[in-house]
Amino acid sequence: MMSKSRPFSIYLLKAGFDATNALEDDHELQPAAGATALPDGGTLFILDAERKHPWWRSYFGIQEELWQQFKGAILFLPVGDRCFALTFGHVLHHMKDEAYEYDFGLIVTLNSVDPKELKSADMIEPGPARRRRTQVPVSTELTYLDFDGNSEIIKSLTGKVKAEYKDLFSNATGSASLKISMKIDPGELAERCARLLALYDSEDYKETFPNIQNIVPVRDPAEVNRLNQLVLESVQSRDGSTTLTIPDIVDYRDNTCCMFQGPGGTSEVYPDISMEAFYDYLGEDFDLNALTIDQLKSYRMILTDVEGAPGRTYGVFRSLIFDAEPQGEAVLYHLNEGDWYKAEKSFVARLKAYLDEKCEATDLCPYNHDGVKDGKAVYSEGNYNAAIPGWQGRFICLDQTDISPAGSTNIEPCDLYSVQADGDAKCGHRASLYHIKISTRSSHLSHLFNQGVNSIELIELEETSRTKMQQLVVDRLSGNDQATYLAPFENFDFRVVFGIISHKDPAGLSDNLPLFSKISLMRNMQRLDVMRVPCALAFIPDESPAKGGHSKHQQFLVEVQDDANGHVVRALPGQGLDTVVPIKRCPKAVKDSAAGTRYRMVVKVADDGSLTTHFGWPYELAA
Repeated sequence: MMSKSRPFSIYLLKAGFDATNALEDDHELQPAAGATALPDGGTLFILDAERKHPWWRSYFGIQEELWQQFKGAILFLPVGDRCFALTFGHVLHHMKDEAYEYDFGLIVTLNSVDPKELKSADMIEPGPARRRRTQVPVSTELTYLDFDGNSEIIKSLTGKVKAEYKDLFSNATGSASLKISMKIDPGELAERCARLLALYDSEDYKETFPNIQNIVPVRDPAEVNRLNQLVLESVQSRDGSTTLTIPDIVDYRDNTCCMFQGPGGTSEVYPDISMEAFYDYLGEDFDLNALTIDQLKSYRMILTDVEGAPGRTYGVFRSLIFDAEPQGEAVLYHLNEGDWYKAEKSFVARLKAYLDEKCEATDLCPYNHDGVKDGKAVYSEGNYNAAIPGWQGRFICLDQTDISPAGSTNIEPCDLYSVQADGDAKCGHRASLYHIKISTRSSHLSHLFNQGVNSIELIELEETSRTKMQQLVVDRLSGNDQATYLAPFENFDFRVVFGIISHKDPAGLSDNLPLFSKISLMRNMQRLDVMRVPCALAFIPDESPAKGGHSKHQQFLVEVQDDANGHVVRALPGQGLDTVVPIKRCPKAVKDSAAGTRYRMVVKVADDGSLTTHFGWPYELAA
């Protein structure tokens, strides 16, 4: 007799995987010896864990005998030359990550659901890593789930199926697995899975949802390993294709520097976050050809101020940006925050065509406005913005000002404001709002682009914000004509310019930006297009001097001396250090040196007067 409707989680194994090799070597499942209703060819493994007291029993002092016991099963079912895995309970972790297809459930769902009967979607915008779930009480179209195929990825989709598939199931949720409820006897499972396999092989969804796979995550471990090898080869060959960035929003007013940490210890402080700094940390003697992915992942980047005070820390691998275009493939692979994404080349071409048309030569001067902190050169957006009005008087600096309504988070109107004659403007003049960012290596240029749109929206929609900005302009006119500089507010005659300070050649146009920064920029520029606000992207030449690394702490002259307990290292007189206190944590090579040997080494003075160094800090034999 047909059973009632029951839930199934269905995975499709990759070619070559079946019940004999899909489970982890140390799995805890046992073959089901007494199953009498298995489908033909099926192999069932069960999880029959020992019962345990729930943790909260002792936590609350419960005296009753309470037990919990976990049960589960995996059915491996061959269908043609492929094999399915149907899971029951929490048993997926017993299966090898590389054993199953990661897009099976989503593709089957896309091919089977009615595009006008969608209920829920889990989406991610990879650049800023925003994740969200949109659910509606009444079935609707993907558009009404607020999905943007140009910048977002569908991770999971739920909806009602088309009429022709009602005999298979009525609702589907698809990601890696297909989650459905079915009224079906065990003997019918193979035939049902065969129909699901046909849906997986179909490409009909590309007609129904044409933009849904512009960008997709790469989750297949075998594919990830192949792509990791490509970025490793780029790092090893120093071909310039790999960029080091900060996987977070960066404010260069914080004088952001970095140190590296790894098997070789901690580096000096680098004021420029770059692959060149990382290579310098590794040293000329480091054998890049022997570098492995696991070793690369072991290195960390520590954000610091110019004095080396540590802040947030990130894995170096997570901080890499890299694009790969393997020959013979119609896709581009992009590494962002340690994850790989696949983008259709046709989509990338459309993206490039749109943004390249928005690129223009900058009308700002080159950047050579480093700040100096503790005698060390550091990038300074603030210095640059403040210097522009002195370079050319038509510009007004509005950096670090605020036009937000009362009670709202501060919103900067722009960094620079200028007004020029424009025959297309209703008032005859158009105001340009410049938003400036140092380096294309900032992982979240999207923050800059969002800021540009948010501020212009406030100026249009919020009278208090508009009034605040008008007053800011009046207060900073510096000889410019007040009527001319306020005229654009009357008819909303504005344009937005994103200026990016970079060493990269402006002739590279939008190719100078990472993929997800380009996606974010296009999305925001399209918002400006809808508002009928002209916009542009300009690259500002970075002509500032190269910034070498510097030690986090001062170096001192020290000497290896004999002591009752062996060799100790002490500071020599005349340097302001206690010459009696031994220096702790010296490298073994230093302590094992002959008495009288002198070194220059970094020494840190603690509040209690103790002296310490670190085996990873630089030292050198003194002449």
